[in-house]
Amino acid sequence: MPIPTCDLCLINPPSPWLVHPHAQAPLGILYVAAAAEAEGFSVAVRNLAAAAILPATWRIPQARVYGLTGCFLHIEIVGVCARELKRRHPGCRVIVGGPITLSRDELDRAAIDTIVLGEGERVIGDLLRAPGPAEIEGPPADVRTGLEPARHLWAGPFGGDVFIDDRRYTGCGSATLLTTRGCPFKCAFCASPALRCSPAVRFRRPEAVAEEMVGCVRGYGVRQFRLSDEFFTCSPEHAVGVCKAIWQRTELTSGDGIAWRASIGVRPNDPELFRALRAAGCREVAFGVESADPEVLDGLSRKGGPDDARTAFANARAAGLQTRALMMVGLPGTRPQTRALNERFLRSDLFDAVAITVFTPVPGCAIASEPERFGCRIIPERSHRSLCMYDAQGRIPIRPTIEVEGMTDEALTRQMHETIALAESLGRLGKG
Repeated sequence: MPIPTCDLCLINPPSPWLVHPHAQAPLGILYVAAAAEAEGFSVAVRNLAAAAILPATWRIPQARVYGLTGCFLHIEIVGVCARELKRRHPGCRVIVGGPITLSRDELDRAAIDTIVLGEGERVIGDLLRAPGPAEIEGPPADVRTGLEPARHLWAGPFGGDVFIDDRRYTGCGSATLLTTRGCPFKCAFCASPALRCSPAVRFRRPEAVAEEMVGCVRGYGVRQFRLSDEFFTCSPEHAVGVCKAIWQRTELTSGDGIAWRASIGVRPNDPELFRALRAAGCREVAFGVESADPEVLDGLSRKGGPDDARTAFANARAAGLQTRALMMVGLPGTRPQTRALNERFLRSDLFDAVAITVFTPVPGCAIASEPERFGCRIIPERSHRSLCMYDAQGRIPIRPTIEVEGMTDEALTRQMHETIALAESLGRLGKG
């Protein structure tokens, strides 16, 4: 039997529904890779996001342990990957983690040895030291839970070597990173609360964030960053602290400096906060607006309403930031009046760009768990579709994933199409 070339190979599976599959680095498995390297294990990372679902074409090194990640859309693909790995390397161990674990009852347990719930960094060392699959006790797939993390989870910058495995993340001059984990809100459409191993938001040290940026600038020439925090400005103190840490590093401020963008809420929306972001190199902020209908927002455990959104967009623009609105169509609580409210918002000059997704009851979110509490019924044959409106071939057929009280399926479908068509006609709709 061939000798494994590494202890651990982490795989981001194919995502054929994405228009730009390499737009963001698979940050979760990169952090797991760094944790494994820190414990002395050899690691390889393979990003198959743009690959066809043709196992024979996948170039994957031989390893003792393989780790797969994904979301609910990857159920079948992760099964294909796991079976292919077992076929190629019968003695290997296959572990699965990430958001896909919220759909673990649908996974192929015969090909998967261990499912990791929570944060893989905390258990990856133990998993790599554990015996092979033949010695696992219990059901076909054993479940491990990440340990409760410290408030400041990361002490230093991200480990470097695993970052350069896929040249797409070094050659294009951009990188993805996190400054927090968690969100203080529990929006009904969001599955993140079900994935968190701590109810509190955990903040990375601002100095560590700046140090990671410096490492990317020095080592790879990267000067553009996307902060993938769920809600970067949920603590203005932390956000301003990150900005100050950036200001204090000459590598990040000399010449043209760096450029970065972040996703935030419509509150807090103080002008001083936006000015601090802009001065530290932030160029764009994406606001979670969701809907311009306050009644829809009231049912989603909202982070702010239309008035807050107007204030946030105005203050961000005044600070010199580009603005993007993040919205959804087909939400619970949608009513005939929702169309006019969303139209008025889209026709306004409040923001520079808009991204619209189709509401989908993703596993783990409150609406998926208790649809009746939100006045809707899930349509099973439509609920496992992509949230996006476009894939590499163009527009995806748009249909509601739920039935809502007070509207027929035809009326809801028509409203969704009219809202999307308006956004397209205005020329500010992103198709990524």
